[in-house]
Amino acid sequence: MFDIPIPERLQLLTRGERWFGRAPREFKEPVLGAVDWRTCLAGEALYRVIDESGDVIGIVDGCIDVYSRFAPGENPLLHIGHEGLWFGVGPLLSGQRRRATVVARTDALLARLPSRAMRQLLAAEPEWWRVLGTGALEYGDYFAAAYAEMLISDSARRCAATLLRITGLRPLRRARPDRASVVVTQAELARLVNVVSRTTLVQILQQLERNGLIEQGYRTLRVRDANALEAIAAQV
Repeated sequence: MFDIPIPERLQLLTRGERWFGRAPREFKEPVLGAVDWRTCLAGEALYRVIDESGDVIGIVDGCIDVYSRFAPGENPLLHIGHEGLWFGVGPLLSGQRRRATVVARTDALLARLPSRAMRQLLAAEPEWWRVLGTGALEYGDYFAAAYAEMLISDSARRCAATLLRITGLRPLRRARPDRASVVVTQAELARLVNVVSRTTLVQILQQLERNGLIEQGYRTLRVRDANALEAIAAQV
């Protein structure tokens, strides 16, 4: 399914601005040496909020959905993650169950570090707990960004900010920034952008497309001009 050589897989997992890419080489090398490779199909749950497993997972290729457990009466989609994202450190830090459900949005190639292996590494190098803490803070930044987007009163600005986040272009770039597309339906995007009417969203997307900022396809959207979208999102 994924014909990606091991050296390229390692580059994708360590490239970029995210916490694992910024971690010390002395931390990354033993982690990568202990991972196993896993492929999963679109729609497959990687973990759920009821799970007690503390495995840490990195995305080599494909993308994932993150659903919150905290909304009353539903489990809303909060974020879409892309290659280079590592997640799952929460149970290691807290000793508690998962706080989110993660599902493969597309077929995906993953690196999985069993919690037992990570605990052994941390026992040998206790200062690496701080590295995991950085990862947890980064996850909080994603969810804070999603919440902050919802507070933007202007729908076009809110849409621009959300598109940058779910395509992996802002605030932290995906490991392959030349990839600027996301698999998403208009119904999903309407919920993420929090527009009352899908007609409003369609009008915004059509205007962005006419201006050359995005390109729409069947269940896909590609950002063509991230800087212009960021300028729209930053307008006051």
